[in-house]
Amino acid sequence: MNIRVEGTEEFGNEVYAELFERILVDLGLTNRVEVARLVVKPEVPLFLVSIRTRRARTAVKVSDISTVEQRQRDTYMMIGDESYAPALLALLWKRFGRERIEQITRLEVLVHGIKQEELEDLELDPGQELKKEVLDAVWRLLPEGFKVRHNILSESVMTVAATEHVMQPEYISLAEKVHREMETAPEEQEVVEDV
Repeated sequence: MNIRVEGTEEFGNEVYAELFERILVDLGLTNRVEVARLVVKPEVPLFLVSIRTRRARTAVKVSDISTVEQRQRDTYMMIGDESYAPALLALLWKRFGRERIEQITRLEVLVHGIKQEELEDLELDPGQELKKEVLDAVWRLLPEGFKVRHNILSESVMTVAATEHVMQPEYISLAEKVHREMETAPEEQEVVEDV
């Protein structure tokens, strides 16, 4: 993973690079983020983060990643691919509520009061989940008072410009420029330096 911080304070640049790397490590995202570019202008004030992620897996049906069988009123699931387990549990909790989801073991789940067919037809979209996780990392990085934000999202790049006051047109223009550069930079070319 590559991180580059462009700002007026060299020490601050290093600190932000280390902090963002730590956040990504804590959230388990280091292998999913390809490049991160931060533009820090405290005198303006502007804080811009642009991230290019690695390609996420395509959407899959629950029936493709787990064995699902009806057991009286409940449905038993054995997750076959462990890498999907956290996202699948999160989807089940959100859709049916935590009180209906009983995790028997790491990969075995009992869903109370839900029919097998309803579970088999559910889809997991790892790409959407990845975007949420990366945005969570960005929110953790942004300085406390930078509540005014402008987001730009495309398939593999997300850019967030944040400021304390009014979002100026020049901030949005800079965010769009950085976003385009992140989208068009060749993957083989080292866009940013290792931190």
